[in-house]
Amino acid sequence: MALEESIWTYPPSFALAIVVAIFYLVPTLILCWQTFIKYRSWFFLCVLIGSAIEVAGYIVRAVSIKHDREIPPFAVSSTLIIIAPVFVAAGNYLLIGRLIRAVLSSDKHRIFFIPARFITKIFVSFDILAFLIQASGSGIASSGSWEGSEATIGTNVLIGGLAFQVATFTWFLSIVLRFWQHTKYHIRADAPVGWSRVLQAIWVSSSLILVRSVYRVVEFALGIDGYPFEHEWIFYVFESLPMLPAIAIFCFIHPAKYLGSDGGLGKQTRVEEGEIELVEASHR
Repeated sequence: MALEESIWTYPPSFALAIVVAIFYLVPTLILCWQTFIKYRSWFFLCVLIGSAIEVAGYIVRAVSIKHDREIPPFAVSSTLIIIAPVFVAAGNYLLIGRLIRAVLSSDKHRIFFIPARFITKIFVSFDILAFLIQASGSGIASSGSWEGSEATIGTNVLIGGLAFQVATFTWFLSIVLRFWQHTKYHIRADAPVGWSRVLQAIWVSSSLILVRSVYRVVEFALGIDGYPFEHEWIFYVFESLPMLPAIAIFCFIHPAKYLGSDGGLGKQTRVEEGEIELVEASHR
């Protein structure tokens, strides 16, 4: 393969792409069995979807390596691998929101003034906004074939989107930390047994997603001619390697095992939240 004729900026490994796809397939199948059959926990679909997208991303990456002059498979592979962590992150947003409501007393269901039931919607919205910013930047840069002023403007917009994503995810981790602090004094009597195991999984998964997100910022900050874009091992170490345990941790600590098939939101929790809403409405 003549590297100068390839769309790739380095000689990519077909075998490695296949191996990584198989590695991701293992937790995908395990989570599929746990979520659909063992626990019937539909609330945990986000992480499963993210894992499945990772598998698809690396399969298409392998296809792109075999068709190294064609843009579509390369673009599809890159998009899938970028989108997959968004679903895994959404799974973490959902889990912390449910943990807050299932573990803390009802008067502590707001973290930094954000109601627990809105955490998922707020941070997923931030992720979507970050992705749209990144897509806009990529579109601007590619319109000039990643050269000239368009490349500079597009890259800066892209980096801005990535930085925004890192900032919002750091904010999310601060909410997780605040929740952990509240659990020292405000645990409800009927809190699910083993909830702390789910919190540990969230910490592991979220921390690894943050590592991956920081890598993406550095990658584009160094530019298309930077070291990360010209060496494949950087991609696998800082993209593929962190996301695999970020997903696989839930095979060992599946949330439904500790929170139940309803994700910890039993009837009592919903009744208490309804009472709080009525009290708040009466004070308006």
